[in-house]
Amino acid sequence: MRPRLFWTLALALAILGTALVFDHMKDDSATMDEPFHALASAEYAISGTYYANLEHPPLAKLLAGISLRAAGARPPRIPTPFAIENAEQPASFARTNTLPPAALFAAARLPFPFLHLLLVLVVAGAARAFWDEAAGLGAAALVAFEPNLVAHAGVLHTDAGSALLHATTVVLTILALERRSHLAWAAAGLSLGLALAMKFSELFLVPVLLLLVLLFQMAEARRPGRREDPVHALSALGIAVLLAFVTLLATYSAAMRHMKEPEAERAVTTYLAQRGASPAATERLLRLTKVTPELGHYAAGLYGVALQNRAGGGVNVLKGRLSTRGFPEYFLVALGVKESLGLLAAAALAVLLLLARRAALDFPLGAALVAAACVFVPFLGTSYNIGFRHVLPAVPLLALFAAGVVSRAFRPRWAAAVLAVLAAGQLVETARVHPHELSFFNALAGGPERGSEWLNDSNLDWGQDLTRLSAELRRRGWAKGATIAYFGGGDPVSACPEARPFDPRAPRLAAGTYAVSSYILTAAPELMALRGRPDAAAGYQALRDAVRARGTLVARVGYSILIYHLEAESAAPARPSS
Repeated sequence: MRPRLFWTLALALAILGTALVFDHMKDDSATMDEPFHALASAEYAISGTYYANLEHPPLAKLLAGISLRAAGARPPRIPTPFAIENAEQPASFARTNTLPPAALFAAARLPFPFLHLLLVLVVAGAARAFWDEAAGLGAAALVAFEPNLVAHAGVLHTDAGSALLHATTVVLTILALERRSHLAWAAAGLSLGLALAMKFSELFLVPVLLLLVLLFQMAEARRPGRREDPVHALSALGIAVLLAFVTLLATYSAAMRHMKEPEAERAVTTYLAQRGASPAATERLLRLTKVTPELGHYAAGLYGVALQNRAGGGVNVLKGRLSTRGFPEYFLVALGVKESLGLLAAAALAVLLLLARRAALDFPLGAALVAAACVFVPFLGTSYNIGFRHVLPAVPLLALFAAGVVSRAFRPRWAAAVLAVLAAGQLVETARVHPHELSFFNALAGGPERGSEWLNDSNLDWGQDLTRLSAELRRRGWAKGATIAYFGGGDPVSACPEARPFDPRAPRLAAGTYAVSSYILTAAPELMALRGRPDAAAGYQALRDAVRARGTLVARVGYSILIYHLEAESAAPARPSS
């Protein structure tokens, strides 16, 4: 296949996958985290300060903030000197901006579908470079239409960027090792730095790269006429990590370019106080701020995330169980029920072909598989199990591995046919759930209709269906007088002013129509109790009990919001609680 034809087909796959992202994104309401991320994005890109959201590095927000600035959004109002109680809050920022809320979130999300397009092209080019064109197009198709990647490429968050930069860094490192390329090592260092600036968990990518270097040296040692001194690859990796560190600090510097050292210290102190850091720990981190404010912000954010993991930051849901300490098996179960059957079948076929010795395990195959497995390792002990999205970087690496094995096991036309069938099956899975990819569960798990039996939160209900709920209530003539109990980042009052927002502090559970977020029924009472709000916990528990005792499910909006008709309390027959 000529290179021009290959890249035309790869680009077509990337564009089709990205079109799916834009199509669901246009009707998705703000998810739970997006108002805060939008505020932080505008602060970094327009104001050039970094008071908000130290718990995430700034790269995703810088991308969103540049888009917000171009669209004419204003920055958040931040008092001087900074005091969190006087700073503008996310809800006010979204409702009173120069852009209407829908336009604000559309502008903030705009860069992220293009990260999906780039990811498809990176995977296509890598598989072609490592193996052949069939592998390249097969891997591209598996990534382009993978429902979880399509879902999160339409959300203002770190996950789509993390998947792109993690995969790119691994691919460039493999190329640098195999081709002894200084340019590839420099590109890998730059990509690693951007990954570190995208998400704190990408710090674990550094030991993964070291592991790949060691595996490469072991493979080289078995070859006759070994050509490279092991010290050379380790030195190149060290230089790449140094370049990554410089890139990381440069990204922080762009976000806090107008922030003086005393202001940076105040931001760090405020953030760590919220996370329960000891005065001694705070003082140690402030010393880094004196060295360079960028390093102080990064270290403080990383330490705050570690404190949150130690204390437990939320209520985790797995197979009907709730926990604040997390589940060791959570992400492996999530892989089994949230991943498309097309990609799972491709990965399983690849393993079987290797075991049957139909294909030889070369270094790129082994590196992709090891790097994908390593994505799960840091999360096995985490107490914050809130979504399959946290291990999303494993998905493109699994697609690379599967496509590479199939291309080595069969002749090119047969390999292309096998990969086309697998990718087509995955496309059917995604098309069946579209535009509700955020709620995707595969058929073996019972589909998204039974998703709440497995997982919740950003796996199923992140608040994405509020706009669709408003349209559905009006279409059915239920909007006036309905009650909305909503979990997410949208505003029920603005979305459906005819309805009444549920107030858990003063619940009124008279007969009528109730639209209830799935997460509220699953874990809201426990979450409110964890956050020290017993009145809200009692209100949500009363709602849950009322729905179970005298509610009739009459409609669903997507898979995240359920609409019930509640009978009058005296007229409802007793039902066993579940």
